[in-house]
Formats: sequence, structure tokens, C-alpha cells
Amino acid sequence: MSTHTDTLVIGGGAAGLFCAWRAAGRGTVILAETGPDAGDPPPAWSLYDYLLPDPHYHRYTDETTGRALPQGRGLGGGTTVNSAAALRGQPWCYDDWAVPGWSWAECLPAFRALESDRQFAGDAYHGAAGPIPITRLGAGPLDEAVMDWCAHAGFDHVADHNAPGALGYGMWTTNRHDGGRWGTYAGVTPAARAAGVDIRADTTATRLLFDGNRCTGAELLGPEGPVTVLADRIVVCAGAFGTPALLMRSGVGPEPVLRELGVPPVSVLPGVGANLQDHPWCLLDVDVTDVAAIEARPVSGALLRYELPDPRAAHVEAEIFAWQARPYDPAAPATRVSFTAALMTPRSRGRFTLGPGGPRVCTGHLTNAGDARHMAEIVTRTAELVDALAADGVVAVPADAWWRAGDPVAAARAVVSTYNHHSGTCRMGGADDPATVVTPDLSVLGTTGLSVADSSILPIIPRANTTLPSMMIGYRAMDLVA
Repeated sequence: MSTHTDTLVIGGGAAGLFCAWRAAGRGTVILAETGPDAGDPPPAWSLYDYLLPDPHYHRYTDETTGRALPQGRGLGGGTTVNSAAALRGQPWCYDDWAVPGWSWAECLPAFRALESDRQFAGDAYHGAAGPIPITRLGAGPLDEAVMDWCAHAGFDHVADHNAPGALGYGMWTTNRHDGGRWGTYAGVTPAARAAGVDIRADTTATRLLFDGNRCTGAELLGPEGPVTVLADRIVVCAGAFGTPALLMRSGVGPEPVLRELGVPPVSVLPGVGANLQDHPWCLLDVDVTDVAAIEARPVSGALLRYELPDPRAAHVEAEIFAWQARPYDPAAPATRVSFTAALMTPRSRGRFTLGPGGPRVCTGHLTNAGDARHMAEIVTRTAELVDALAADGVVAVPADAWWRAGDPVAAARAVVSTYNHHSGTCRMGGADDPATVVTPDLSVLGTTGLSVADSSILPIIPRANTTLPSMMIGYRAMDLVA
């Protein structure tokens, strides 16, 4: 069976739903999403339930650390399973890309258009009428204790972490409404359906179709069996792992990978699957002495963002925050809190690839010596916070705390894990750059009719959770795709 549509969008996550919704203004749209049309899974903050089968997750394993890499699966993608952090990053994150059309000034209008900020609506940097609500949580007892330490340590207070250049401590900026997440499933799906988008959940794009180098559609496998969808334009929004996998299966990727898969090459692009980036973090687990300090909210609302002094590297940015462990790990004590030390400017790079045995992911966390050194410094700063809270009787530190090991770099490398901000595997750049996969207009090099619009195009990962940047890319896609 075959059908035709003006635009075929593959992937219904943070970027894909925005892309499909806005594509409806240009004709008929089919949106194919591998996962279910099921909304936000309970519990509201759960992300790391690795052991139980759950249709809301794709599951990968990091060959660098051996740890699990869960990916959101279903309408809304990662926005249905993440912690609802809503940060954009700094203006220089985008200016540093040096990609025409993607400067901070050129991305800001989309950031404003997609959001409705509850505290700062309508100023030069914040939106007032978009489908994604942005708000700051109120402070609980643990938040107050963390922010008191930040103030005494000399950090500035920040009322809005999305203000350009904001560094310091303040409450998280989140996309939450009525106590729960409000991602693209809640915020964009109703509008997309109202605009006539044909949303097909539980439907996987198995292969892109080409006539020479022109992409003409895709083979889909859904609840009613296989179907061929022909389209005037195809936009892949399947994420940092799903997008390169689909390209490789379809003949777009590194020559050795295509040869191993036995796929005839359409466009040989060494950059497909390369440049994998993620924000690494290390968790310092402690227990609060009074569970009432965290009962009101499973994730601490206090966030510290600061830059490490390093004459060898500009703008080395760190995050420190805390969250209750139990919603992420049902076996954890109710008193358990994970203080998080995160490096937001990693230089380490990994790779995603596809072989006959399936996908392989190597994040490369802390393989760069500078990253390892910076992470050790962030852990040391986080330990200072934890020790101060312990001295005040707020938390109790385990006697065998890993961060008190003799070699802080080795200790950090032993426990480092993922912030789940995977990106960069179909890098956007100039057509003359051998690492480029996607040009500034989102076209896939060596093809026509095929575009990519998701976190995989990020040349350098922003200093932020990647939800809002992915939404911004999806929102802008139909302004750029021919």
C-alpha cells in the first residue's frame, strides 16, 4: 500500500511535533512516530527505570561506561520522560557555531515564539503566547539551604536562568504546568491535530526511499502493516541516535558502515554518527536528615551555574543541583538525594554507529583530559557544598563516599554517567567541511528532498538541557526547508 503527502516528518519528539505542526501551513502532513500515543508516563519525574520494560523508552548501552542510555520514545519524545528543565544556554553557544542563519539573534525569535513565560512574558527575551509554559519552581527547605551556601560562597543570585549571560544560583527554569510536565505532547499535539496533521504512532520508518539522490519518501511499518509514503519533502526528527540510524539504513553515512550493512550508497558522509556529544555528570549521593525537606518536590529547584577559571579554555561552564533519588530509583531510601556535578562544555566526542548486530554507542565521556580535570574540579566544589550541608545537619554523608578518593580524576571517570543530552551526530555546517552532514538550510548533503531537524544537527552542544534547543530547531525547520 502507498500514499502521498506534501510533508513526511519522521519522529514526533521535541523537534518533530513542532516541525509537523508548522508544516501543516504548507499542505498535507504525515507524522510517523515509533513509540506510542500515550502521554506522560507515571511517575511524573521517572527517567531511570532501566530494568522494567516500558514503551516510553528506547534503550541503548554506552560502550564507554557500560551504563544505560535511555531515550524518550513516543509522541513528545524525551519531553514526556525528562525532568522538564527548560534552559536555552548562553548566547555565545549559538554564535560559536559560526553557521550562517543560526546565530543567537537569529534563533531568539523561535525561542520566544514557542514559549509562554509565566514570570517574564513579553520582554525582549521571553515569549508570552507560545504553547510551552515556562516557569520557576518555588523554593523548598533543601533549596533554601543550597542557595544560602551559594550566597556565602560568593555566587550571584539569578532570577532568570534564561536571561542572556545569566550565571549564578536561582530556581530552575522549567516547562511545567499544574504540577506536571508540559512538553510537546501536551503543548503541541492538540494544535497539530487541529491543523490536520496525520499522526501515526507506533509506526517506524524502516528505510528512506531514493530515486537517484532525490529522497522520495519512506517505508513505514505500523499497526496495520507496511506502507510506502511518498512525499515532496521528508524531514527526519528521530533524535541523536534514531536519525543517524535511519540515514545509515538508507544509504547515507560512512562508507565502511554502509559496506558492512550491505546498503548501496546514496551519499557517502563520514560525519553521520560522528561528533556525538553529551553533558557528563557525576552523582554525589547523600541522605537528608529530615525527609520533610524534600517531600514537597522530588527534584530540588535550586540550580547553580558558574564558569571554571581556566586560562586554556574560555567559558568552561558547570552546573550543580540536587534531586530526590527515589522517583528515579524505586529502591532508593526516601531520604536519598543525589547532588549532581555536571560539565556543560565537554570537549570529549563519541560516536554512534550501526552494524549487523544493531546500534553501538560510545559517548566518550571524560576521554578528553581537560574534561576529566574540569569534572574533578566540579566534583570538588559539589563536595564542599555537601560537606557544608552536613556540618549544618541538613544531610548525612556516607563514610565510603567515592568523591573522597585519593585521585579525583580517576574517581570521576569511574562514576561518570549521562545527562541524557545526546546530540551532534548529524552535524550542521558548511558544505565544504568533510564533517558536515546537514547544511544551514537543514538539507542532507548529497541529497535533495531530505532534511534533518533535531538535536543531531547541533555542531556544539549548548550549555543547557537540550529540550528547548531541540524545540527551537523543530520550530524553525519549516522556515528553512524548501
